[in-house]
Amino acid sequence: MASNEELVQIATTFLLNAPPGEFMEVVSDVKALLPSESLLNATAADTFREYNTSQMIAVPTNKGKALITRVGEINHNEYLDPKGKQVLTFDHIKQQVTGSRAISNELDSDIESYRAAFEEEATKYTTEYYPHGVSAVYAQKVSEGIKVSICISSAQFNPSNFWNGRWRSVWTATFKPNSGNVTLNGKIQVNVHYYEDGNVQLNTSTEKSTTSPSGDATSTAVNAFKAIGKTELNLHSSIDSSYSTMGETTFKALRRALPINRCKINWQKVRGFKIGNELSK
Repeated sequence: MASNEELVQIATTFLLNAPPGEFMEVVSDVKALLPSESLLNATAADTFREYNTSQMIAVPTNKGKALITRVGEINHNEYLDPKGKQVLTFDHIKQQVTGSRAISNELDSDIESYRAAFEEEATKYTTEYYPHGVSAVYAQKVSEGIKVSICISSAQFNPSNFWNGRWRSVWTATFKPNSGNVTLNGKIQVNVHYYEDGNVQLNTSTEKSTTSPSGDATSTAVNAFKAIGKTELNLHSSIDSSYSTMGETTFKALRRALPINRCKINWQKVRGFKIGNELSK
């Protein structure tokens, strides 16, 4: 029999892999499987925090929606909301904002013009391509110059029709102002769950790299998002192409072309046997 530590590890794995929009349902199911809820309660705070930040969940605030992200984490329950110029206090168990305070020294004034330019372009980009999405932009000084982190999270939940999904992309733009190129590194994750009369999930994670010209704050941000948009569009096209051929490739490979004896079934003969059996009764 598994030890309590092993049970907690298994339960945590289930929770961290919960489909978008279904986390609390998985929590309830896992609780029912454990011999005692106290096993889950001991690690709940860390598990919930890991899930919320990795999924980059969007939460309502008094200044619009904000993302709960690892990049914006100040401590275990405080998160930077650059767009709202505030620091949010977040309850990971209840998954809601419980308070806020004004930003003090969390934004570097020396590079704020670049961060703000990227934020403006991120808002435009998200509004155009991810109508249900929310973006957050952070910036910091690094040895290479400036590092801007762009987080985009777009989720749609439709449990009445048995599907939920989330798109997540995190891009880092590293550059020296008015010098050379911007190095863009991105990680894109797509999770979709369809569960009407079955259980089908799309889970894809890919890393991309590209470059764009550097310049002043505005031109650097505009050029960076042109490159990001082109890269993400290519990924969208790739996924669409995979779906269009999936019926003839992936799904076909899942089905056995012939029975285990490698002979085709003579359905007419089987039908004759069935009729003969009925007549003999």
